Amino acid sequence: MPADDASEFSAEVLIVNRRGLHARASAKLAAVAGSFDANVRVTKDGITVGARSIMGLMMLGAGKGSTILITASGDQAREAVETLAGLIADKFGEGE
Repeated sequence: MPADDASEFSAEVLIVNRRGLHARASAKLAAVAGSFDANVRVTKDGITVGARSIMGLMMLGAGKGSTILITASGDQAREAVETLAGLIADKFGEGE
């Protein structure tokens, strides 16, 4: 579905936590993504999944050191991308 360019934002983010985008991290990312009025997607190696899909996120296989692209469109697109990038930079609150 095409998005209005004015309301689409994206950021490349490095996965820095030890376990990468595992089940708990994927669940946190999906929950946070779902809290915004935005269509949020995550891309790795040309594969794009909806950020609200825990299974989709896990299937990306984004381990520590991987780079993912977070893209969002909609009313809260900028906030969604910034918040998710911060969550990942904070190692999903796991401290490792």
